[in-house]
This record gives sequence, C-alpha cells and structure tokens, in this order.
Amino acid sequence: MSTSSVSEAGSADQQQRILNVLRMACAEAIRRPDFAERLQDMKQKFYVRDFDGIFLDPTNLSVYTAQYVPRRALCYYEIFSRPELQDILATCPTIYCLGAGSGSELVAISAASKCAPGAANASSSARPITIHSQDYTDWSPILTTLEDTIRYKWGIGARQVKYEFSLGNLLQMSLDIEHNISSSQLVTAMFIFNELFSDKANAMNFVKTIVKCVAPGGYFLLVDSAGSFSSIQINGKSYMSYMFFDSLSKHFTPVISEDSTWFRHAPNLEYPLGVENMRYFIRLYRKTEAALLTEYELIRNEVKKMGGLIAEINEEELDALTQSMRAVEQKLALVYTVFRSSIYAHLSQQEASGQAQDPGSAFGEPFQTNCPPFD
Repeated sequence: MSTSSVSEAGSADQQQRILNVLRMACAEAIRRPDFAERLQDMKQKFYVRDFDGIFLDPTNLSVYTAQYVPRRALCYYEIFSRPELQDILATCPTIYCLGAGSGSELVAISAASKCAPGAANASSSARPITIHSQDYTDWSPILTTLEDTIRYKWGIGARQVKYEFSLGNLLQMSLDIEHNISSSQLVTAMFIFNELFSDKANAMNFVKTIVKCVAPGGYFLLVDSAGSFSSIQINGKSYMSYMFFDSLSKHFTPVISEDSTWFRHAPNLEYPLGVENMRYFIRLYRKTEAALLTEYELIRNEVKKMGGLIAEINEEELDALTQSMRAVEQKLALVYTVFRSSIYAHLSQQEASGQAQDPGSAFGEPFQTNCPPFD
C-alpha cells in the first residue's frame, strides 16, 4: 500500500488556493437555508444507491458540488501532479472526463496544468489543453460558475485551457460519446464505477466501449474508492472494478498501478464545510493495439539475443532504430484516429437517415477478455 501526504508548504498553499476557488464558486449554495436538509436526503439516497434520485433533481447539484467536490478536487490535483500525468498535460491534450459534471476534474486539471512542463509558455502554445466534462444530467450552470471563477482567480486564459461540456448516458452509448473517446488523448473515469455497475450488463458494454474506442497510444485513467464500494459481486465472488481492465493486458499497458493509496490533505485548511481524506485505487493505462505491436521493442530484444553476431550495431544505432519505430507507431495511431473519425461521420449520416448499423462492426472482431461473465 502506498500513502500520500503533503510534503511541501507549496502543496498546502496550492490546496488552499483550490479551496478558495470552490468557496467563491459555491458561496450561494452553502448559504442555502435547506443545505443541511438536502445533504441529508442525498446521503440517504447514496446509501441505497438511488443515484437518479440525487442527480436528476437539479436543485441537488449545487449542494453536491459544495459538499463533495473539495475533497476530490484536492485528491485529483495530487494525482494530476504526478510526473506521468504532468507529461501528458505538457502535450496540451484533449481530456475527456466521464461522469465529471460536478467539476472535480475541471478544477483539479486546471490547477495541475499550471505546473505542467512548459506551462509558463502555454499562452503561446499552438493549442490549449481541452477539458471536456461529460455527464448524463445538465451540470452546465455549475461548470460555468467554476470556469469563470478559475479564470478570474488563477488568470487561466482561453489560449491555455479550453472547457467543454456534453450530455450523454454512459449506460446508453452513443456515437458522440464513442467519437469523443476515440479523439481524446486521455480519457478519465474517476469515482463513477459505483454508479455504472448498478447496471452490470450495461457496465460491461462500457468496458467494451473503452477498449474499442480509446485510440492507440492514448491513455485511460481509472480512479475509484479502494474500499468495498468499488467491488462487484458476480456469481458469489467479489471483484474490484479495476480487475476487469487489468485482465485486458492485450489492449492496455499499465503506467501507474496502485491498489490502495491515501490522500491526506494539509492541516488547517479553511473551507466552510468539512474536507475529508480519501483512500483510492489508481490505474493509468496506455492503449496498445495488436496491429501496432511495439515492434521496436521486439527488434531490440532480438538484436540483444543475437549478441556478438551483429556486434557492428551499437547501442546508439539501436536507440536510433527504437526512436524510428516509435515515430512509425505514432503516425499509424494518427491514421487510425482519422480513420475512426471518418467512419463515425459516415455512421452519423446513416443514423440520421434511419440506416444506422452497429458501429462496432466497422472495426473488426470484438475483443477477447478473461473477465468473469455477468449473470
């Protein structure tokens, strides 16, 4: 088990800056006379997993953000400050955040983007980081308030970070959701599996969609509770939700893999409501593709096996060959993404004319997995 803690004063200062943004954005909600009553009602619905009862009532959304987003935004900021995620942010990616309407990802990634390599020159970058929040109920008023507050408090301009929001139900996949997944460099699923696996059959369709649509070379970030809330009962056995993706080694290479990590916020932070610590698991996967096997690694291994037979190939030449193969893989991944986009455009036209087919049929056989079957 790995444990996270605040080790630098700067981390505590940044945590307080995050809470200051949320305190300003959520001030009206916190002052609501029915805040405590609404919060208690939501807690009761969480206990019985009545998620629709919570999120389909628009009067609950601002209360939810004020109460639950602070702890997650702080935790997610720490996650996106990790070197592996900072390297991704440095490429100015499109990040598609699934089930992210309440704003935790928007706040955390915005804060972490200021620390990414090259952030000081972000205003002159060819493109901004795009944070696309997706959810099945309309959080746009909440997200707009958070965006306006972030731009005002942190001076983040539109040339640095671009914000988008779209509606869509992950349990009823659409071409739009699939296209957004395939055209993003990073897809996140953070604390949403509890809701997804309330419908096991459709949840497996979600897993299949992630495997099918994340582009080769793209990343998938999975974060959720390390406790029993993230376990799924199948045929009398308990499985953690990350086990489904861990079994897909043919499709995903783990970059970060931790089963239990504590996030502990700095002491003496100021916020009108209590901010709790969190224990979570994390998986950061990089999508691989059978047709785009990391050929440079195979070549390197074969050359090393041959040893003295080809001593004239030195390490420098081998490294150059490795880099060449990486470049080829990246170009093929780009072609793959463009191809998928053209297919989705064609399928969208068919859907509009009532001739839509299963979009999965355009991309070959379904993937194979060792995941246990659902009842």
